[in-house]
Amino acid sequence: MIDRRAFLGTVALAVLAAPRLGHAWPMIPPRVPRVGVLGEANPIPWTVSTPVVEFEWRWADAQRERLPDLASQLVALDVDVIVALGAASARAASQSTTRVPIVVVADGDLGEEAAVARLARSAANITWLSAPSEAGMARQRLRLLGRLVPRLQRVGVLFNPDTVGNAQVVARLPEDLRSFPARTIEDVERVFLEPGRDAVDGLLVLADTLFTVHATRLVELTAEAGVPAVYGARVFVEAGGLIAVYGDTGEIIRRAATIVRRILAGETPASLSPSRSRPQVALNVPVARRLGLAVAPDLLARADALTSV
Repeated sequence: MIDRRAFLGTVALAVLAAPRLGHAWPMIPPRVPRVGVLGEANPIPWTVSTPVVEFEWRWADAQRERLPDLASQLVALDVDVIVALGAASARAASQSTTRVPIVVVADGDLGEEAAVARLARSAANITWLSAPSEAGMARQRLRLLGRLVPRLQRVGVLFNPDTVGNAQVVARLPEDLRSFPARTIEDVERVFLEPGRDAVDGLLVLADTLFTVHATRLVELTAEAGVPAVYGARVFVEAGGLIAVYGDTGEIIRRAATIVRRILAGETPASLSPSRSRPQVALNVPVARRLGLAVAPDLLARADALTSV
């Protein structure tokens, strides 16, 4: 998994690549559309190129004060649509133009969704969709772990402190969590195998590429320790982990791609309803049974329940 900026950025990049995969545009434009992307930071070291759409990328390099100037640059280039990552980018874009359609990918946490919704109500050229945030999903993971594990008291949180945003997520979690920072798989193993480590009744694993790459080993360690754990990606449940809460990137991509296509085909942002993506839940039922955990019927109904390992 990846952090908040990378998630939103990957969504935007994939959204803009999506028209290459479609069978046809709803309407053949008179020229190749030009789409601008505006964000606070370039989350990944590559960009999308396609003969179907021209792109103009503007990144503020984590200097938010640069966003208004960058937005003005995009408007001056006569882009057909601006994809703005987050509320700050959306505000900068809206201050630069009331003519160019703006599609905002908002973080569902940190008040961004509410800020973008207010902005959209006051500007007819803005529409938006909301992506689940890592902080919000981390809190939901804790709630579900508490429902599964009776008398849950001592909970640890495993996270990579080198991943952008993880420290902020941990800071917004309950203060009584036992923190386990890990930068390598060897650090992860020490959390479970080093003598003298504090025992926990449950473990929250923040979404991170390091943990996803070593999903099988991490699941083995939690199983050997007999610790119920909640993860940030479905791959852990498929590897034999208990439960995962994660954002459905594919759903966000499909929704955003549809918005971009419809605007390029002639629809207005004001005519398009805002879109929200709900976090997904995957549950490994046999693992829950082996741990002696009872699964409430409503949780079982909501989750994508794996019945075999």
